[in-house]
Amino acid sequence: MGIIRPRLPALGDMGLGALTALPVIVATIPVAAIITRFLPIAPESPLPPAGDMPGFIVNLLAGAVVAPISEEIMFRGFATTAWMRGMGRWRGVVRGALFFAVVHVLTISGIDASQAVGVALAAFVGRIPVAFALGWLFQRTGTISASLGLHATFNAILLIIAEVAARGGIPQP
Repeated sequence: MGIIRPRLPALGDMGLGALTALPVIVATIPVAAIITRFLPIAPESPLPPAGDMPGFIVNLLAGAVVAPISEEIMFRGFATTAWMRGMGRWRGVVRGALFFAVVHVLTISGIDASQAVGVALAAFVGRIPVAFALGWLFQRTGTISASLGLHATFNAILLIIAEVAARGGIPQP
C-alpha cells in the first residue's frame, strides 16, 4: 500500500512532496482561471477563513494534517494501489485521481440544480492538477509519504493564502 513506518527516508519523501506543492499550485492557477472564465461560479473552500488565530490553527490542523493523512491512506494507500495492481500503473493513477476529484465534490450544493452542477464541475476540474500530481508522486516514489507531503503543503499554502486575503494581511495572534 505504500505505507511504511516513519523513518528518515520517509521524511525525505515528505520533503520532496512539499517541494512539489508550489509548482502544482502554479499549474492549478491557469486551470482555475479557465474554469471561472467559462463558468461564472467559483467553488468555496471547505474550510473558509477563520478570522482569528485559534480558528486559523484549527483549520490548519484539519486541512493540513488530519485530512491529508486520512485521504492519502484512502486514495493512494488503498484505492490507487488496488487499481494499479489490477489495471497497471497509469490507469490506476488516472482512476485514483478521478476518484479523488469526484469525492471532493460530492457534498457541493447550490440554490438550484444548474448552480450546484456548475460549482461541482468547477471544483472537480480545479482539483484535477493536484489529484494527478498526488497519484504520479505516489507511483513514482512507491510510498504515500511523498504524496502526503504534497497534499499537506498544498492545503496549508491555500489555507494561508485564503486567511491572509480575508484579513487583508498576515494573521496576528
